[in-house]
Amino acid sequence: MEVDTAASAGDAIIRILVFLDAELRVQLEAVRRDEPDSVHQARIRVRRIRSVLAVYRRLFDRTQTDDLRQDLRALGAALGTARDPEVRAKTTEDLLLAHTAPAVIDAVESLAGQSRDEHRDARRGLLALFDSAEHAALLDRLTRFAVDPPLHPHRAQRPARRSFRQALRREVGRVDERARAAADLQLDALHELRKKVRRLRYAADAVSSEPVAVLGARTQRLAYAAETAQDVLGDHRDGILLARHLRRAIAGHALNRSAATGVGIFAARCERQANRELERLDVALDGIRELYA
Repeated sequence: MEVDTAASAGDAIIRILVFLDAELRVQLEAVRRDEPDSVHQARIRVRRIRSVLAVYRRLFDRTQTDDLRQDLRALGAALGTARDPEVRAKTTEDLLLAHTAPAVIDAVESLAGQSRDEHRDARRGLLALFDSAEHAALLDRLTRFAVDPPLHPHRAQRPARRSFRQALRREVGRVDERARAAADLQLDALHELRKKVRRLRYAADAVSSEPVAVLGARTQRLAYAAETAQDVLGDHRDGILLARHLRRAIAGHALNRSAATGVGIFAARCERQANRELERLDVALDGIRELYA
């Protein structure tokens, strides 16, 4: 369903929001059924909607979008609480090799088991949230917003292609500012940069992919470049956080010397791999700048 190139920004953004709202509902039902990867996919859908509301915020009445974005952020955080320990359990076990010492295997599997327990507890909390009146009200409000959003009376009438390009160009500028702030490679600053490139990715993808393709191949390449930068930053952060998790385990558990040494080796390996990921970051960011300078 490609949007007419003469479509207004308001018409295009409504179609995008309706599609994203429907996608989110499908994924939330998949979470209820405990389908594989459903929590991750639902979290992505929440982030896509929040990204569209943020990057194209000039098209809306901000007094309404700000509250909706905050409520969606809380939903995304609840999904993250269930997702993160699930990922940590898998990545912890993936460290094991065929020749790993039995004492180290026991220590690592114990850590992975703790993460799985956290995941099960968080999933129960997530399902309780889904059954709440607050959650139902949020989904109802989101659907009503998607169908009939509070559009800006003048900006929403402008051509969609021009409005979206301008918004994406501003967002690239924000990514560039955040990249300069993260030049010292501190983990928190890199995380803020990752959130910015992720937002850019989802906003670019929303206006250049089916079923609502307003912009073309250049914007699709922008989404891909932002995804590459997001992956680099995500792999780096995941590796560093896993290393910290392993080191906390060494400090907080009564591991024998062999197990503690083996887990420490795994932690150091995670850090080395994480730091190698950052070697690709400048190239990824340059790809974003070149597309929407």
